[in-house]
Amino acid sequence: MTTFGISSRTLRGALAAMLIIPLGACNSSSDSAGKPPSGSPESAAASAPQATQPAQTTQAVKPAKSKTFVAKGIYMTATSIQIDRFHTMTDSLVKAGGNTVVFDVKNEEGIISYKSEVPLVKQIGADKEGPIRDLKTRVKQMHDKGIHVAGRIVLFKDPILAKARPELTLKSQSTGKPWLDKGKLQWLDPNHPEVAAYNLALATELAEIGVDEIQFDYARFPAESKTSDIRYSFDTEKIPKHAIITAFMKKAYEELKPKGVLVSIDVFGVIAWNKDIDQRITGQRVEDLAKYVDVMSPMVYPSHFGKIFDGKKNPADHPAYFVEEGVKKLTKKIEGSGAVVRPWIQGFGWRVTNFGPSYVGKQIDAAKGADAVGYLVWNASNKYEPTWKAMSAR
Repeated sequence: MTTFGISSRTLRGALAAMLIIPLGACNSSSDSAGKPPSGSPESAAASAPQATQPAQTTQAVKPAKSKTFVAKGIYMTATSIQIDRFHTMTDSLVKAGGNTVVFDVKNEEGIISYKSEVPLVKQIGADKEGPIRDLKTRVKQMHDKGIHVAGRIVLFKDPILAKARPELTLKSQSTGKPWLDKGKLQWLDPNHPEVAAYNLALATELAEIGVDEIQFDYARFPAESKTSDIRYSFDTEKIPKHAIITAFMKKAYEELKPKGVLVSIDVFGVIAWNKDIDQRITGQRVEDLAKYVDVMSPMVYPSHFGKIFDGKKNPADHPAYFVEEGVKKLTKKIEGSGAVVRPWIQGFGWRVTNFGPSYVGKQIDAAKGADAVGYLVWNASNKYEPTWKAMSAR
């Protein structure tokens, strides 16, 4: 769904921030029918099967770009990457002084955007609707323009894999069947080895295609709907959810770093405000995650902070404050980890009284003032005219 440049990711993030994710989770035992794994938090990553790995190619590994390079980027849908709009958008980005594109590899619907060689992708047909016909060529074309290319992989929210392989999903305590989010089968079990293997196979393939960075999104447990009904495949009294998410990121980092790519992760912006309930529900403990990523990108969209937050009425009209405070707070939380902070900022007008180039510009300036290592602008419809003007003015 896209409304006024807002994706379903944006709306979900907004709701979570408005409510400070006031949802509970309960303990549970493993599901006997699907037999998901249980035990240590390393179970999903360390024991991930290799059956879903793509065919390996032999090629020289390029050194990864420094994580401290100042990214000035935008989000592009897979469709924008494929169609002629690709050329005008990337040209406009470079002309405005930008240097980074984040595009969908696997989106919130579970669609793989290109023709993948990962066996499980082929088995379940996850790339049938993928619009990109020649990803390698598109990556080269961006490189030729001096653009840093990041592939975004939505991890554990994957309706296509969930429907094809329901034994890989989170389960419902009340029904014993796959747990539904707003009536829909969407969420995989982050603790399942095959789930880890599937996503890591995609990331590995992407690195071999030549992208510069793997960006993981939805690296978390569900935060909405009746999460108290979820039956987890591990004992949450003994193993916190953040240990499961961190274990996956540790495995991903260890596998991907030798391939010459940067590893980054998107996190809720509100987590920077030390709301412990957010960590307990999502499993995003940024202090731990930061040890296994090069870049952490908090989604500090001002419109996502509810009607009143941190003493500010209509936070959407305080762009500089929320970007600057979010970056500063998160930087302090992950100090000493080695990771850098590169925020996602708001490139759409939802809830904003006066949206335009000045609004985007205030966020860019705030990120720089808070010592962020660049920024990324999100607009789900890829309408970036105000962004080009804001970037060009700096």
